[in-house]
Amino acid sequence: MSNKKSVIKVGYLLSYDYSYIFTSLEHIYEYADHIVISYDANHKTWAGNEIHIPENVFIDIKKLDTENKIVLYKDAFYIDGMQPMDLETRQRNMMAEKMGAGGWHIQMDGDEYAYDFRMLTQFLRKNKYLLRKPAKTPINFQVNFVTLFKQNNEGYFVIIPFEEKCMLITNTPKYAYARNTNIGRILPLDYYLIHQSWARNEDEISEKINNWGHKNDFDTSEFFDKWKEIDSDNYKNFADFHPLYKTLWKELSFFPSKNINEFISSFSKKHIQKKQYLKLSLTKKIKLFMRSLF
Repeated sequence: MSNKKSVIKVGYLLSYDYSYIFTSLEHIYEYADHIVISYDANHKTWAGNEIHIPENVFIDIKKLDTENKIVLYKDAFYIDGMQPMDLETRQRNMMAEKMGAGGWHIQMDGDEYAYDFRMLTQFLRKNKYLLRKPAKTPINFQVNFVTLFKQNNEGYFVIIPFEEKCMLITNTPKYAYARNTNIGRILPLDYYLIHQSWARNEDEISEKINNWGHKNDFDTSEFFDKWKEIDSDNYKNFADFHPLYKTLWKELSFFPSKNINEFISSFSKKHIQKKQYLKLSLTKKIKLFMRSLF
């Protein structure tokens, strides 16, 4: 499908946690118009470490792309001397350019699962009038993170309540810091985005904290040691423990699940995605403004 006709565009950053993207794609593929998956041409992470993505990952992505929606985009995203977060922001901007002008831009990480994505895309398509003159009506939508913090043989330790926000959607993809644009209105949506985040084995967590955008933002080794301590006997003792914004992660709850697919299935039944609306007063103001442009 031509980018010019695309309303729903989704971009992914593919790196060391490449295996998670298949679960994520499963939930969004049917409802997206255009999908770009970006990865480093020189096999580098933002920290400059070597990363090998097996060729079968790309083969499997192409197999599932039955409607030719996916573009694999490789480029030199690592630059020696730049900070990891600056490199993340740079890659997001380069990927936004590859996704093309126009449309709703949704940038996701491979370990983020947007269940009932249909509900979200219906809302965005209904409000596609905001895409006519995005420079005049810049809009950013936040959603609620459901952060999975650790996994054991019985299930997942999950951060509650779901108050952490994730900047997910924009009509003006000019990123200033990670997914934040610093342009236009920021509007919250009551939509849940499951983030597998820290719910990985120890080797994966070690790889994550040594290569992600937040590598230099806090003492990751000390936080990793605390993470290792969490178990079914003491998880209720962890309170206000976010490494950067202490009170953002208030406490942990436990959700029994055999695997991530079972978790998504059971969680989605308990937390049904709601139909989304723009506030009436805001909608009227924007529509009146849009009429004045033509």
